[in-house]
Amino acid sequence: MTTYNTIEAVVKEGIIYPLDPKKLPREGKLLLIVLDGKDIQPDTERISGLLGWLKSDVDSVQWQQQIRAEWDKRL
Repeated sequence: MTTYNTIEAVVKEGIIYPLDPKKLPREGKLLLIVLDGKDIQPDTERISGLLGWLKSDVDSVQWQQQIRAEWDKRL
């Protein structure tokens, strides 16, 4: 069974520096995900447009019960 560990590190000029080197194994394989450090500002206009599609006047419990009842009728 394979186990995975997440270790935080920084990259400076192409060299990887783990923040806690004691957590690194002496040998092993590495999957590297580079997080983009840019500050991304949300597009509030686009978010508002997408939220407009939501029906906020629906009782979610009642809706789920209705959907389940429809599936129960199929059985």
